[in-house]
Amino acid sequence: MLDTIENIKQDILDAAVADGALIAHRLDELWRTVISDNDDLQAENQKLTATIRVLEVEIKRLGGQIAKLNKMKFGPSADTNPQKGKDRDKSGTGSYGQPETGEGKPAEGTTTSEAKPRNQSGRGTRVWPPHLERREFYMGTKDGLCPCGCGGTIRDYDIKETPELIPAQFYIAVRKYPKYRCLQGKMVGTPFEPALIRGTTFSNGLLAHSIAMRFDCYLPWYRQERLFEACGISYPRSTLMRWATAVALGALLPMWQRIESEARSESWRLFMDESPMKELDPGRGRTRQVYLYALHRDDRSFGGNRPPLVIYYVGPTRSMKRIHEILSGMTAIVQTDAYSGYGRLGTPGTCVAGIKSPKCWSHARRKFTDEFDANKTPDADDIIQIIAELYAVEGKINGKPPDHRRSVRRKLSQPILDRLRCRLIELAEIHVVNNGMRKAIHYVLNHWAGLTMFVDDGRIDLDTNAVERLFKPTKLLAKNALFVGSDEGFEAWAILSSIVETCKLNRVRVEPYLKWIFDEISRNRGTVDYEKLLPWNAPLELRQA
Repeated sequence: MLDTIENIKQDILDAAVADGALIAHRLDELWRTVISDNDDLQAENQKLTATIRVLEVEIKRLGGQIAKLNKMKFGPSADTNPQKGKDRDKSGTGSYGQPETGEGKPAEGTTTSEAKPRNQSGRGTRVWPPHLERREFYMGTKDGLCPCGCGGTIRDYDIKETPELIPAQFYIAVRKYPKYRCLQGKMVGTPFEPALIRGTTFSNGLLAHSIAMRFDCYLPWYRQERLFEACGISYPRSTLMRWATAVALGALLPMWQRIESEARSESWRLFMDESPMKELDPGRGRTRQVYLYALHRDDRSFGGNRPPLVIYYVGPTRSMKRIHEILSGMTAIVQTDAYSGYGRLGTPGTCVAGIKSPKCWSHARRKFTDEFDANKTPDADDIIQIIAELYAVEGKINGKPPDHRRSVRRKLSQPILDRLRCRLIELAEIHVVNNGMRKAIHYVLNHWAGLTMFVDDGRIDLDTNAVERLFKPTKLLAKNALFVGSDEGFEAWAILSSIVETCKLNRVRVEPYLKWIFDEISRNRGTVDYEKLLPWNAPLELRQA
């Protein structure tokens, strides 16, 4: 038995010696396979790692875009210093700088307890505007005696004031125009009161109300139709729209043309911007994008006395050609953003050679605020704070004459700009990756000449926020109306918006003003002096208090 085992053992050893080379070769093959697979896995790992990094960058970029869009839609304006407003005003004043405190007036013949001042939480006595009618209501017993029957008389009053609303209501004006029995055998009657829209039941007052509700209160036609129906009056939305368009393109077109002429020929400095809108595209079942342009004059920042105005233009595209058509032949300062469509303003040999085009610091700052909001980049915050110093200087000279503004800017703003430029050049060497920070840096450096024009011209502002604010009413109306129905409707939108917004800039009440000019145009057909009807020439009784 032992011999057998020994023989088997020897046989195994002999076989192992004989197959050693084969085993070694097999092990070598297995090792090379493992190494090859490992190399493949490492290459795949590197590829996946690179893909992950690319996707992380893309996710970060898209996240920044989402944050930016959310901020634009739901957040505060991007054209303000992000550090501004963190400390609340402790002065106890309201939003217009006037205290919201006051004392209630005692009822006649009685005394009242001293009213507590209204605090920031809204407690205390509110002061109502003095022009509001006050109606007193006695809320006690009929005989003025104590309700328990003891015979006690009134010693004091608790006063509670609440605003109440009288719902708007229509009335039918029945105008009786007499027809006379003339003893000379003639047919003598009384001429009808002139109306802007002849042959209809739509009065000038109702027309002014409808247009004001549309372009001042942003109420679309279909909602006005419902309000009219609730009062028992039937005016379809198509009728309201058709009459408003007819009035805009007819009676009010000369008004728009005179405002445009004033802006083009009597302005030292203008702001210009554009905004996209939606217009119905018939036959395609969809809308197309069109553009509303605004040309705005407001000289109050440098102490000018010309009345503020805004004129809106329409355009099918955002092209340089349309911008040049609007500004053709003008000689003025036209402050814009850095959109490439404004890139050739002031170029010799073109129709806009007389334009001087400074750029907007709020757009430059927005690049850095977006970067700081998305990535909390410290360098972006540094630039934001330096730009804030420029705005601090502007706050001290707002409303001052141009020469004074230029002198202060050369003394205070120029050193800030020099420091800012040096800092940007330094950061350009650090931020070499093509990210938001690098783009923001090169945006400012590439437009440095236009951004620094304000130093040597006191009529130029630091930004174009004034004209951007004038697109807010359009956006509010567009949210309710969704889109423009036709090219004619778009033209009417621009004309009516120009008149309404110019009224508001000149503190003229919109609806009474429209009623006034409709009456004047109706009474003086063919001989209307439109110059006297411009918003800044409106009677004092039409102006806001």
